[in-house]
Amino acid sequence: MTTTFQPFDVPGAQTVHGNAFPYGLEVHRPDGAASSSDVPTVDDAVLAITSLAESGRLSELLQRHGAVLIHGVGHPSAETFARLVNAAELARGSHPFEQIGLAGKRTLVAENVWTANEGPSDRRFYQHNEYSRYTRFPSNIHFYCQTKAPHGGETPIAHSALVYERLQDAVPALVHEVHQRGLAMKMVFRAPGHEGWGNEFNWAGEHSFGQEFEPGDDRDTQKAKVEAQVRRLTPTFRWLQDDTLELTQHIPGIRRAPASGRPVWFNGLVGRYGMTRDLGALEPPYLGRDGMTYLPCDYGDGTVIPAEYLQRLEEVVDGLEIDLCLEEGDLLLVDNFQVSHGRKPWTGDRRILVSMWANDQFPIETF
Repeated sequence: MTTTFQPFDVPGAQTVHGNAFPYGLEVHRPDGAASSSDVPTVDDAVLAITSLAESGRLSELLQRHGAVLIHGVGHPSAETFARLVNAAELARGSHPFEQIGLAGKRTLVAENVWTANEGPSDRRFYQHNEYSRYTRFPSNIHFYCQTKAPHGGETPIAHSALVYERLQDAVPALVHEVHQRGLAMKMVFRAPGHEGWGNEFNWAGEHSFGQEFEPGDDRDTQKAKVEAQVRRLTPTFRWLQDDTLELTQHIPGIRRAPASGRPVWFNGLVGRYGMTRDLGALEPPYLGRDGMTYLPCDYGDGTVIPAEYLQRLEEVVDGLEIDLCLEEGDLLLVDNFQVSHGRKPWTGDRRILVSMWANDQFPIETF
């Protein structure tokens, strides 16, 4: 049969500015049956999602709703996801996002498809727009469930325009100060061999700052190549005596979504705060239980952000989360400029894949 998609109501969806969030699409079954014979072939699903993208409908849905959940495609595998997401994004005129400064562990498993952060399953990841605490970030990040956890492992999302609006009411001083001063997002990358444990990364990673490394490079050559990559993000960095790299990226913290023109909370601040708190690294020397250093993020002029502001920020964002329990084969397409995401702990096997894309037709501006 010809594969098409039809709308469905996503459990727990919100209404944001008059639109369903997220928007749901499922494979259309003409007779209403749900037998395995109704699952489309991968080829048919690729044709359907390509048609959706080429028509402009997929971009329209992402711009209006922020996130689109596609259900019922079947055949869960990295290769299926790669075929679907590459077809959709290339048809939209996008190109793969080049990662620089990756502060986590991911594995490339198919064309433009990665494992989601491979940090420990008992660790919660709080809301963040992908790479939003950096000066470079993708316009879209897409998620795919290959293996569903038997317990937990939800993928929570939140609408960044709604976060901004609620923060204006709940913590207006924080919104005002971020708007006026921006944010200084500090990061630490250890030298190879000096990583912590649980979410190991260092500055030599291929998608951290080791993109140009060659076999036989000595340490000085490696550091020079690292600096060239770091400068693509920020001029503000320094080396410590043990070859630890510290860098600070100055970002506005509040931006304007190109799709709607509305201000969005776009900075990763709550994600950083929540993880740092959980790891016991809020106080000097900012050393977490995982052996890694987590420097505090300040206002752009170096002023400390009051702890009570950060606590209230977390409460507001947590209250706006939608916990999505992705089924195997589900594809969650996300406008990274409008929607943040996180990860809940789980037990058992779980495998979520991601793909990141940039689309220069829709640049995001400072608010």
